[in-house]
Amino acid sequence: MSPRAVGKIILLFLVCACCPIGFAHAEDITTSNGRVFKNASVVKFEADGVVIKHDGGTKQIAWAELPGPLRQRYQAEARQQKEAEIQKLKRDLARAETEAAKLNQAEAQPKNEDTPPAAEPLKSSDSTTKREHTPGPAKPAGDLPSVKRDEIVDAAELVQQFKTDSAAAEERCQKKTFRVKGVIQRFEAKLFLRQYEVILESPEKFLRVVLRFDYPDDYKSIYTIQQGQKLVGRPAENKEVTLMTVGDVVVFQGRCKGLRDAEIVFTGCKMVR
Repeated sequence: MSPRAVGKIILLFLVCACCPIGFAHAEDITTSNGRVFKNASVVKFEADGVVIKHDGGTKQIAWAELPGPLRQRYQAEARQQKEAEIQKLKRDLARAETEAAKLNQAEAQPKNEDTPPAAEPLKSSDSTTKREHTPGPAKPAGDLPSVKRDEIVDAAELVQQFKTDSAAAEERCQKKTFRVKGVIQRFEAKLFLRQYEVILESPEKFLRVVLRFDYPDDYKSIYTIQQGQKLVGRPAENKEVTLMTVGDVVVFQGRCKGLRDAEIVFTGCKMVR
């Protein structure tokens, strides 16, 4: 291949890499107050609306000002974009954790030194527990019957069963509604959706239990405070109500969707206690 052809290929690649993708083509947009923006295209999605580029320049338009069908299409595109960003962050995090684990293993390699004598085991009176939630070893999923609706399954045991034999765990749990007990690790809000997620503590770095909740009908919003440590809601009467706190040992009920990208997902969740 000639140097000229190679240069053209490289130039084409750089142009494609620099061009933004995923936004709608140019179109005329008429807002709810009758204002028309000619040859408008979205350049940025924001929580409050969109930023468009049109013949007259740029303009931020709130979601409420857009016509219904266009608003729904733009919000769908915004959700897809945010989900793609979240997946990329998850992959980056997993890669960083893997590299950190390798560094820790390298640092922990034995050196040419005398091995110190083993420490005396702690007596029960000297040891303390961070939480009361200390499940025993998990039984293999293949040795267990299908879960029942009122059965309580420990989140840590569930993670170990999916790790050991995901096919048997799927057969036992998928599309079943049952209860899960675990320790709340953190919360995640779903952009543009009246949903939030509760993530439970897991014995595995790359496998976790995720519980998806829908907003109660009378709640305007649900969000976190105290640097994400507490989940609160704001009902219609505009009062702030504490819902959950990181570190709580709780029991939830939901429908298991099975394993989805290193997440054991439950939907339609409700807190039992």
